[in-house]
Amino acid sequence: MNLVPGKSLMKFDQQLPVYNWLYPMKGQELDTVTHHDFYSGVGAEGVRSRALYFHIPFCDTICTFCTLNRGLGSTGDEQIETYVRALVKEIELKGRYASLTSLPIRAIFFGGGTPSTLTAEQITRVGRAIHDNFDLSELREFTFETEVKSVDEAKCAAMRDIGVNKVRFGLQTLDPVYRELFNVTATLDQEYEAVELFRRYFDYTSFDMIYGMHGQSFEAFSRDIEKAVSMGTETIELYPITNIVTQAPLHKGYAEKGLEPLSFTHKMAMTIYLNQYMRAAGFQQHNGHGFLRLPEGQEPGPHFISRDYTNLYNTHTWSHHDDELIGFGNSGISQLGKYTVMNDENRTTYVRRMLEDGDVKINLSIADEVPYERGVVFHLPYFGYLEKERILWERVPAEIPRKLDRLVAERMLVEDDHEYRITELGWIWYVNMMYYLSPETDQRILDDFVTLKRRTRGLTDGDNRMLPLLDQAGV
Repeated sequence: MNLVPGKSLMKFDQQLPVYNWLYPMKGQELDTVTHHDFYSGVGAEGVRSRALYFHIPFCDTICTFCTLNRGLGSTGDEQIETYVRALVKEIELKGRYASLTSLPIRAIFFGGGTPSTLTAEQITRVGRAIHDNFDLSELREFTFETEVKSVDEAKCAAMRDIGVNKVRFGLQTLDPVYRELFNVTATLDQEYEAVELFRRYFDYTSFDMIYGMHGQSFEAFSRDIEKAVSMGTETIELYPITNIVTQAPLHKGYAEKGLEPLSFTHKMAMTIYLNQYMRAAGFQQHNGHGFLRLPEGQEPGPHFISRDYTNLYNTHTWSHHDDELIGFGNSGISQLGKYTVMNDENRTTYVRRMLEDGDVKINLSIADEVPYERGVVFHLPYFGYLEKERILWERVPAEIPRKLDRLVAERMLVEDDHEYRITELGWIWYVNMMYYLSPETDQRILDDFVTLKRRTRGLTDGDNRMLPLLDQAGV
């Protein structure tokens, strides 16, 4: 993928077909150690803030677009109760290490899977363990992901009582054709009723939507956006679908309905259209894919990306080197300095070892050094701005400032004495900017990942070349 200079909308010769990834990627050595061996040696020096992530790997139904670590499970299942006991034990285990608990926690995120498969009592029990073992005096955001079929008043009350102030759910689409293809089994009435329920309990309600599916027309896309806006939530997260990390049954369903993959030029046009549509509906971007509903009569702020609202959890996954994340549960990921840590991906062995041995296997990846450039690579494109004083420029690879200068020259960024800011043109290409700003070693690893995923049998994707630009070049 190359940056192409000139006065054109097509700033890269192809569109990256993935939209998020872990960082750093370079120079990693995979090692398997015990939980205690690693966390007993972790320090807090130089860390600005931390967030917690809790993985709940159960779903009532399995969506065909999702490849996250999860399995079938419903509220009340014994396997969920056993998992909760292991999760509480892991919270208590990490609570013994002063280096992990000495900093107040800024954000908490329950993801999955489907965290709302927990009972109200299980939510309360896990929440109590978090409060007993971590300093939550500076907690500003506590997000809980749900699936609308598995929520009720008792669960919402339990979430609120442990401090949850934001709920997200996976709406994905309101189009019956794609809901069937995605295996989304909730009714639309249940979706609307859930929004009303959440509004009574929480400060913020948000939902995820996907677009750019095979065969999706602009008319169908418009209907989806209009219905989504009418639900009245404070924020909406809208993502172009990432075909290379979906499941083959989804693509089999596409083929059976005669739906062809969209080119990436078409999907980019949908992204530009989405931006204009959401602005007209009274929203403004607050990150790469999120939109904030503005109060009635309020005009957008002076910058392209709003700073009135931020997903604080994402500031620990897509932000600076000194904002760290601690993960819990099977496949829970922690990012601490130069280390990326993943708990045992196998739920059965995670639970057995935690309950029987009070420890768990972790996979440890070690970067060459602390990724001081992370704020440039992730925070700037994703959140739309970068305060220069937040970066230790003398520790950043020399190639990165040169790349920033090129992005300014191509009108994708603007710069003043204090910060860099993304432009509307830059926002269209924010994922490519993440790739472009990454050191070449990281780019090669990501290229290899894409190549490997494209070999997955049964998956189909559109042409990711930016065709108008290539046609002009005679290709």
